Amino acid sequence: MLAGCTGDEPTPPPAPAPTSAPPTSAAALPEGLHGVAASGGIGVTALLPTTGPTLFDADRGPAGTPPGYPGGGAEMSVVRVGKSAVLTAHHDNDLFDVFVYTGPASPPRSLGRAWSVAPGVDDVSVWVIRQDAPDSCRLQHVQLDGGEVGHGQPASCHTQVRAETKNGLLITINADGAESTDALIEPATGRTVQQAPRILAVAGDRMLLDGLTDLTLVDLRDNSRKKLSRPTIGPAPTVVPSREGALFAADFAVHSYRATNTQLRDVWLLRPDSLSWEHAPGMPFVTEHLNDGGGMDWSDSGDLVLADGVLAAWHPGEPAWRLGKAALPAGDWGGITVLP
Repeated sequence: MLAGCTGDEPTPPPAPAPTSAPPTSAAALPEGLHGVAASGGIGVTALLPTTGPTLFDADRGPAGTPPGYPGGGAEMSVVRVGKSAVLTAHHDNDLFDVFVYTGPASPPRSLGRAWSVAPGVDDVSVWVIRQDAPDSCRLQHVQLDGGEVGHGQPASCHTQVRAETKNGLLITINADGAESTDALIEPATGRTVQQAPRILAVAGDRMLLDGLTDLTLVDLRDNSRKKLSRPTIGPAPTVVPSREGALFAADFAVHSYRATNTQLRDVWLLRPDSLSWEHAPGMPFVTEHLNDGGGMDWSDSGDLVLADGVLAAWHPGEPAWRLGKAALPAGDWGGITVLP
């Protein structure tokens, strides 16, 4: 599972220029996300990993708080699995309790405990790192109905599973260590398909790698590589592929803008087929939600949905974000899953 891979990298063609550049003056940065109020609302419902998760309607507010989830300050997170969602809850450094969301008024279905969980490519399963003994863990495939597929593969307890794709399972090796590395593996055998210091995301047949000064787009069909200039200066982005795998949404968020306490959000869209960047409207902007009350996901209709004070939707090519009417709940939560 931890085997590396090497290969010579061809000389890349020059990357296309970004469609726009962020402002350089701090005074020019808008406060908060700007957009338009859509007549009839934006029609987005998302599951928020609040303590006691919240089903949230972008225009009407909380639509349900399902019972049966851990309380007592448990830290929650959520991932989308097809048209459903899986939540995890944990206290301190303990194992995560894994739950399948079953509806706004019904208790969850438990999938047991694990160190990490990732959605399966079939949309009806997850991959987890189970702990069988103090120093013994395994990679296990689990259906959303709770059934385990096979006996699993031995794995390090420090491996983090991230997402299964048609080209393999994306993992981070030594995830809690100082020198982690990412890999795309065959989950059934543990064979390494690709390995790199930092794999940002995999969408369809494309894999996006982070570098010191640029990004690299890998075509997994022939292992060809193309260098991409970053569209803006900043740390490694948070990248969320679209549901059909044709686009990468990248948030080049800055937690300390110009060495101040100012948080900055800057979302760009990468089209891997044309190697072009599109700047999302209203970017960048000053925010208070990089750590709490934020998140990004794609809807089934192809909208990019951003949580930042409110839920906002943007279909690539539109001139502005469509803003939900209801304010998101305050609190120490982060991440969203758009349902269905």
